[in-house]
Amino acid sequence: MLTRLRVQGFKNLVDLDVRFGSFTCIAGRNAVGKSNLFDAIRFLHLLTQHPIMEAVKQLRETKGRAPEPRSLFTAFGSFRAPEMRFTAEIVIGREVQDDFGVKAKAAISTLRYTVAFRLAADDGFERLELAEESLLPIKQDEARRDLGFPANKAFKDSVIQGRRVGDFVSTDREAEGGPQIKVHQEGHGGRTVPAPKSSRTVLGGMASGDFPTILAAHREMEAWNTLLLEPSAMRAPSFYSDSRFIDARGANLPAAIQRLRQGEARPDRINAELANRLSFLIDDIHALRVKDDPRTETLTLEIRGRDGVFHPASSLSDGTLRFLVLAALAQDPEARGVLCLEEPENGIHPERIPAMVRLLRDIAVDPEYPVGEDNPLRQVVVNTHSPLIVKNVGPRDLIYIDEQRVNLGGNHGTAAMLRVPERSWRGRSQATSLRLGAGQLNAYLAEVGNEQLWLDFEERPERN
Repeated sequence: MLTRLRVQGFKNLVDLDVRFGSFTCIAGRNAVGKSNLFDAIRFLHLLTQHPIMEAVKQLRETKGRAPEPRSLFTAFGSFRAPEMRFTAEIVIGREVQDDFGVKAKAAISTLRYTVAFRLAADDGFERLELAEESLLPIKQDEARRDLGFPANKAFKDSVIQGRRVGDFVSTDREAEGGPQIKVHQEGHGGRTVPAPKSSRTVLGGMASGDFPTILAAHREMEAWNTLLLEPSAMRAPSFYSDSRFIDARGANLPAAIQRLRQGEARPDRINAELANRLSFLIDDIHALRVKDDPRTETLTLEIRGRDGVFHPASSLSDGTLRFLVLAALAQDPEARGVLCLEEPENGIHPERIPAMVRLLRDIAVDPEYPVGEDNPLRQVVVNTHSPLIVKNVGPRDLIYIDEQRVNLGGNHGTAAMLRVPERSWRGRSQATSLRLGAGQLNAYLAEVGNEQLWLDFEERPERN
């Protein structure tokens, strides 16, 4: 779980500090930095999967090309940020298993991870150079105090566990020959990594049972997923050889539903739950099934309407398929980590927006109850410029990204800035953030038909 992320020197995020709850909606006009914040989260995820420069290439493409390393740094005129830095406060699951099947247990569940990069050149080619990396424990008292979103004590007890005095990873920036990253012992001797020469981050390259807390942090960020749902992937049947998990494009939906059905305690519960969810979006959905064809070794999702005939789910609209993918994720206890989704309103009729917001909330962990099999540690972050989404979210789960003029080294430019509702938990926790007043946001809430949208800025009391 990502509870806080500070991004510095990355694209137009000069210095943005965001606190996340179990469900977070990021609103704002186009091109103010909402997608850049998602890119920062995705970049941290990609660093657990790939070497540093491959992670750069995997970021969203611009005009059909992967971004150049130079383009990732904040730049105004002749100014370019000398460093880009990411600081994430995370809650991890302590029980982990490495790629060799070795089980291990992290020392503590609350961690602060920092990674920083500089721009370097080798033989005329630019690359990102690892400048700093650290993984530090957050003590229980501090973690309980800083877990700002409303949460029951039983929830906090289930996610804030363990203790550790020393660091897990630290950086000596004054070392001879350049920064040295020290991996501290965790039951055995540690390691030292020359930062400028490393092609990977420590968190990305040392995920083994020998360093269980590093492994657990790796597993957490590995589970951060940015959904880039593609209609062709969502419509496609699943082959027997395909993964049984929905991927970032929405592929493998029939196979994922089949896997969920095999583990259900009551026959056809999953199919019934999904059909019921869809009925909130489309009135004539009566049943859902997965057709297994051994001849072609395929699984095809089918929907039955009021005509009593099953039709392939490929006949559904893009918006309905997006809704169905999210509904399947809500039923999957193995879908964990951070789930990022851009513009959930796409393809959804305005009258059905409340159903979409309810579904997104249901995917996220419920902080009124302890984490468990029926309440997995799963987090949802969406960004939107839809007034209807904002109206249905409310101030407790809302942040607003605006823009401001800044002067860096005598160069003027526009940077993203954060506004939070004043009478929300973020308003109390983020003293340095600008306040989002009702008047400011109601100006953003455009008229829909003849109805002016208003947002109730009263937040219900926090739980202990």
